[in-house]
Amino acid sequence: MEQKHKILDSSSCEGEGRCRSRKEDRFSGLPDGVAYRILSFLTIKDVTCFSIVSKRCRELYLSTPSLDFDFKTTRTPSGEYKYFREATCEVRLNLLNSLDRFLLQRGDNKIEYFRLVWESHSVVEEDSDDQRDEEPCFCVNERFRIMTWIHNALRCNVEVLDVKSDVDYFEDEPYALFPSCVFLCAPLTSLAVEMNRTMVKTPSAAFSSNLVDLKLINVEIEDEGFFKWISCSCKFIKEIHLCHIRITGNIIIKSSSLEKFEYLEGTFTRSHIDISAEKLEVINIDWTFQSPGDNSLNIFAPKLKYFEWRGYLMNQANLGQLECLEKAVICLEPKADDSDKLIKHFYSLRRVELLVLNAATFKALFREGYTHAQFDRLFYLQLNLRSFSDDIFPAVVSLLRGLHNLCTLYITCFAVPSSMDPQPNVSGFDKEYWKLQNLDFIDQIKEVTIVLDGSSNGIEFARYILENAKNLEQIYLQHLLDLPDDAIQKLNESKMSRATVNFEEDSEEDYEEDSEEDFEEDIEED
Repeated sequence: MEQKHKILDSSSCEGEGRCRSRKEDRFSGLPDGVAYRILSFLTIKDVTCFSIVSKRCRELYLSTPSLDFDFKTTRTPSGEYKYFREATCEVRLNLLNSLDRFLLQRGDNKIEYFRLVWESHSVVEEDSDDQRDEEPCFCVNERFRIMTWIHNALRCNVEVLDVKSDVDYFEDEPYALFPSCVFLCAPLTSLAVEMNRTMVKTPSAAFSSNLVDLKLINVEIEDEGFFKWISCSCKFIKEIHLCHIRITGNIIIKSSSLEKFEYLEGTFTRSHIDISAEKLEVINIDWTFQSPGDNSLNIFAPKLKYFEWRGYLMNQANLGQLECLEKAVICLEPKADDSDKLIKHFYSLRRVELLVLNAATFKALFREGYTHAQFDRLFYLQLNLRSFSDDIFPAVVSLLRGLHNLCTLYITCFAVPSSMDPQPNVSGFDKEYWKLQNLDFIDQIKEVTIVLDGSSNGIEFARYILENAKNLEQIYLQHLLDLPDDAIQKLNESKMSRATVNFEEDSEEDYEEDSEEDFEEDIEED
């Protein structure tokens, strides 16, 4: 094991001789359960260093039920550290052999948690003119070794299995097969797989699975039979997360236990999602590709609380009756003739309490001439605009007319106009225009955030809020560009209530990267 220690040891092993000279260590008197709990927070590198302290520590090292193989850096023979994907083939081979010996020595000791993060080899030889050699290096066999470790974890009755690898070397097949026996492991309750060019096949044997949490990323699912297996065999499944998957069939899931479903940026040959789950509380769908032909979204989730829908609108959609819905994020890219479809969908959202819309969605929904929607319980609204141009405000007015209990309004503006180009159509809506609309929400609103783009439309809307919102408590006025010289003075003079006015300046880069993501993380926590 000396070679293994040299490979796995980190800088925390300094003073090894001093540790060995001690007759006792702090772990000697701890019960196994307490010691294992402490070791569960360490990676295999740190646990390896811990094993050289005493005989007792070595026993714990070989029997710990939590294994975390996450190698971000490796140490070169000269003592320098490099990113793992830049390590030489020799270093990677030594590490593979060390891990094989470790798993062999620990035998059949119970594994409760097994996590593996293995990055592909991207080292460039100095004499190769920055080009990889044509002959494949040893790393072509790494995927096989990874699969043997997975089988080892299954033999030890693993409960939580988390495998992430971008190794992309293959000998005979364009896609590697993920072991289907993983889905037949009775103790397994949580499975996360992120492996490039790997196919997940439907288990052939009928088996009652104890899976509670399933996460598949960057894999190909053989056919829609896999989701039929989930419906029939996974009676305890609570969370399903699918991201960047490829599938040749439809996603049809019927579950009496499912509570959370996420489908993000996948690729279909056929394009139908059908989810029926009585306990489902969270749905997150990101359909960001234009699939040819027919596509549909059907949801039966009477207890749904959080619904996020992004991307392109399906040809057919049935959201069902969402009487328990609390939060919804709808950021779609509808076509010009999709207004009727959207209105039908939004009837299902009428009970929502918190709503986020992008400009394209609510422009299609609330264009002039359409009956405004009634949101009886809506108290928080976020509108993600591109700018405060004249063509956007009729839709804003139409939406606000239907809101009688709105307490918080958040209007963002992500596009920053160029200082070299004049801003067209940004002076058509002053505060007098807004007063004429007789909007009920103005008497209820308590907190407002407006991200100004420097145009008069946004400034005039903020002045309308300041002069007419009797119960306003806080207003945050953020600006991406310097406001006109008289804008801040006008806003300060417009303050008629006791509300606190906060001026905040944000850079374009910081705002575009952080604002929307941070907000959505906040509402999910709420």
